[in-house]
Amino acid sequence: MCGIRENGGEGAVRLDEISAIGVRGGNRPARVKALEASETQAALLRLIPAAVIVRRLDGTVLWWNDGAQDLYGWSADAALGRRTHRLLNTVFEDGSSLTQQAGLESTGRWEGRLRHLTATGRTVTVLSRQVVHRPPGGTSGDVEVLEVNTDVTAVRAAEESLVRNEQRFRAQFTQSAVGQAIRALDGRLLAVNKAFARIIGRHTDELVGRGVETDLIHPADVPRVHHEIAGLFAGDAAFYTHEVRLRHADGHWVDIEATVSLVRDSEGRPEHLIVVATDISQRRLAEHARDQASAALAERNIALEEANRLKLDIIGMLGHEISNPLAAILGHSTLLAEDVPADSPAALAVSVIARQAQRLDEIVGEVLSMVSIDAGNLNAVREPVPLRAALTRGVESAGGEPRVPVHGPDATVLFHPGHLQQMVVNLLSNAAKYAGGATAIRVETAGGRVLIRVEDRGPGVPEEFRPRLFDRLTRAERDAGSVRGTGLGLYIVRSLARANHGEVRHQPHPDGGSIFTIECETA
Repeated sequence: MCGIRENGGEGAVRLDEISAIGVRGGNRPARVKALEASETQAALLRLIPAAVIVRRLDGTVLWWNDGAQDLYGWSADAALGRRTHRLLNTVFEDGSSLTQQAGLESTGRWEGRLRHLTATGRTVTVLSRQVVHRPPGGTSGDVEVLEVNTDVTAVRAAEESLVRNEQRFRAQFTQSAVGQAIRALDGRLLAVNKAFARIIGRHTDELVGRGVETDLIHPADVPRVHHEIAGLFAGDAAFYTHEVRLRHADGHWVDIEATVSLVRDSEGRPEHLIVVATDISQRRLAEHARDQASAALAERNIALEEANRLKLDIIGMLGHEISNPLAAILGHSTLLAEDVPADSPAALAVSVIARQAQRLDEIVGEVLSMVSIDAGNLNAVREPVPLRAALTRGVESAGGEPRVPVHGPDATVLFHPGHLQQMVVNLLSNAAKYAGGATAIRVETAGGRVLIRVEDRGPGVPEEFRPRLFDRLTRAERDAGSVRGTGLGLYIVRSLARANHGEVRHQPHPDGGSIFTIECETA
């Protein structure tokens, strides 16, 4: 077979020579039959889906099939007579050219992987199988090598990729700060990383081969683990995450959160489990402390709510008990003032009694309003209120001389009548205490809103106190010693305004003093 050199070259026999011999001889001698057999064998070799090369021991190409042309890109004419190692830039992956030559000479065959460079510059990896043919009675120059090269470039790339992936997985598995383990289906640990071993206070070599359910997991957690793994086997999920307890080397139980995945083989059968574990002991301790704090806070809140209810009840009771005798004091002081001479000591005493009783009545009213606001019992049933009449009543209720003038158009607003009057009285009383009295009340309309401005020409509100002006129980330090008050008036004004879908704001008066603006909805 190896004597066939139909590609041309010294000693090659052509098909026309075979025909001529047949004609001259008138029969089919043995030489003709041999040549025909060689032609058949050459045709079969051309069909092999691999690179088939016939060469000398020194690598000189004698024959080159179509598979070699397809693989390397060189035609037979280009390859014949050239040495394979030079033409293909051969690189030995297994051994070297010397070991190849020694193998061919000693055993007559050699097999290994080679890297070849094609005509287009692409490197291919081939599995090369080579056998030596020594013709009977031939010389060393007649020795031929049949070389069959199969392209395994894709296989080689896949193998290299698999190796790289395995190296990456091994590095990630070994060096990960998260505990990882590979568990056999029978529960034995096949591999664990240092982080996993560290969670339970052991070394990796202590854990390999140990049973997870028998040696590590808390007995009470085992049935739940089996139930979850059954779901993986059945295909209910690709993985599951749960919390489980593992036995530490010193005997205590460690709370971990584990994500478990099932790995299947190429046929889809379960092969082993991968476990990724995180120590959550500190989180559990924090959760326990949080729960205890929440329980204590809940108890404290209950106690505070009970105390607050008691406070509201006491204040309500005191308000009622004080208001009744206070009303009698105010009424009788008014009657006494009418019966005693204006210039007598008795008149002065009656005046003091009336003034202090009025002051006490204001305090009781403010405290009861604050209690209603804090308890959430402030209900604003709004109705159309003629504004000028309401403002006039407010001015009259506030008292004082001279009367504060009201400027601007009349309007009808949606407001609780009592709330509006209380707000006007509080603002006028506030101006009387801190600014020498209000100078004007101005009404303006803007779109669907009505603005009520209460103006004064007093010293104004200190700039540093303005952010807290409407807070409850707050007073400017400048006035705390010179002006008597509770610090509730403006807090009540703001609460009543918001309960009626309105607002109250403060701004400095351009000419000195303050402007308090109540914003209301028009009816």
